[in-house]
This record gives sequence, C-alpha cells and structure tokens, in this order.
Amino acid sequence: MAMTLLKYSLVILHIITASAWFGLGLRLAGQARSVVDAGPERGSALVTSTARSVGLMNWFALLTLVLGVGTLFAGGGFAVYGWPYHASITTVLLLVLVQYFVIRPGWSALESALGTDADAARSAVKRVAAGTGAGHLLWLVTLVLMYLRQFGIGVG
Repeated sequence: MAMTLLKYSLVILHIITASAWFGLGLRLAGQARSVVDAGPERGSALVTSTARSVGLMNWFALLTLVLGVGTLFAGGGFAVYGWPYHASITTVLLLVLVQYFVIRPGWSALESALGTDADAARSAVKRVAAGTGAGHLLWLVTLVLMYLRQFGIGVG
C-alpha cells in the first residue's frame, strides 16, 4: 500500500515537472528572438526575465528524469517494465542532455552576445530554437512510449 502511494505520488510529480518543462519551452525560441529584436537596451531586461525560465527548465528536466527513475523503481524496477519504459528513460536522459548542452549554453551565448555581436546573438537564438525543438520532439516520443503499454505493446 505504501509503495503504491509512493509510486503514484512520484508519477504525479513526474507528470507535473515534464509538463512544466514543455510549457516553459513553448515560448522560449520566440522570447529569444524578441530579445534580439528589442536591441541591447530593452533586450537586457527581457533576457534577465527569460533567463529565469531557462533556469526553471534546467531543474524541471532534471527532476523529470529523477522522478521517472524513482517511479520505475517504486513500481518494481526495470525487470517489471518492458522496453517502452526503458526507452522512455533514455529519451528523458537525452532531453536532459539537450537542456544542459544545447538550450542552456545557447541562452548563455545570447546573454553574452546581446549588444556586442548581432551575428553571434542570432546564432544563439537558432541554437535555443533548435534545442527546444529537439527537446519537444524527445518529450513527445517519451509520451508515446509511456502510453504504448495501454495498447498492449511492450508488455513484458
């Protein structure tokens, strides 16, 4: 009973953190373009406020992975779940890597280039946009993998 309560609590938190990452990322590329379009004076205020979103996305991506693994082990571990869950943990790990090695550095590059190098700032916007696009694709693949079991696919 206690393990079931723990498992479902972890599932709910996992869903909340994954949804929060997804939602924050929806407007990130547009916000990055707005920072560049606003110029150095107004752009610096926009970059500061949006940097908070990137920081939250860092945490939500990591928490999604940790809570997903926690849920897996609270439900009996890798032996209980089939390949879709193993693959979904891998895709969430890839999402974390995209967040920490593409989106976050892209945003930092945008902050650094703002007002000093317009070409570098536009390049950073493209990195942020590509990272959030890749992250959202990984998120969608993960979601599909998590629900395959509901259709009898991947049941161990």
